[in-house]
Amino acid sequence: MQVTGSNLHNTYRLSIRLFSDGFSLSILYAADNSLVQKEDVTADGRTPLCQLLEKALRRPHFSEYTFQSVELLVLSPSTCVPLEYFRREEVFPLYNLTFPSLKVGKNEVYYQILPSLEVVELFSANQQVILAVQSIYPDVEVLSLEGRAIETIANADRKNQDHSIHFYAMIASKNMLVCCFKDQRLHFASTYSVDNDADRLYYIMGAWKSLQMDEKSQPVYLNNASAELHQQLQRFIPKTTVCEL
Repeated sequence: MQVTGSNLHNTYRLSIRLFSDGFSLSILYAADNSLVQKEDVTADGRTPLCQLLEKALRRPHFSEYTFQSVELLVLSPSTCVPLEYFRREEVFPLYNLTFPSLKVGKNEVYYQILPSLEVVELFSANQQVILAVQSIYPDVEVLSLEGRAIETIANADRKNQDHSIHFYAMIASKNMLVCCFKDQRLHFASTYSVDNDADRLYYIMGAWKSLQMDEKSQPVYLNNASAELHQQLQRFIPKTTVCEL
């Protein structure tokens, strides 16, 4: 996959993160995934998201780069199936059964294998957005943002040598992913649409209590959290730790 531009080598990749209220565009060095530049775009409420995204991608600014790969990371409701029970022909009916209120079409349901977890994640993506990106980058890879985040946490969790239960909260501007791993296997995962620390604290504590975690002996690992959230959470869970993922 290439974009004609002034660079002589395919040293960059483009990562598009799609949310319900906007998207972000990140240009990274392909060699080490270090960030070259990032841009966040919020929907204006008038222009369809697919048009807004296509317009942003067609700006001359992007023709300066030749992309080795382009990925579209979608944040949408998702569910996981153990790899041993996965059947490709069951993807659409299973997703519809899990999320009947979404009313998605067959060509809007995708799946991706999460090899480190030995599961297959089913998720959905707006077809108009996909077509808008494919009109510029035909070989774009469509992935689940939640699945990518869970795998990142899983790889970090393996660095813990013990096999006890570990609780993680990964914070973003408009959402939060909470995961729990037990014996280095995924035990719980849920994404919450939250944009303030009060709600983040509420959902973290709710998941913590439902999983019957022990606040006296077990830690919670926070990623990308504000100092205020860290301090608030320490009042309830003393072993609150900031971690890099």
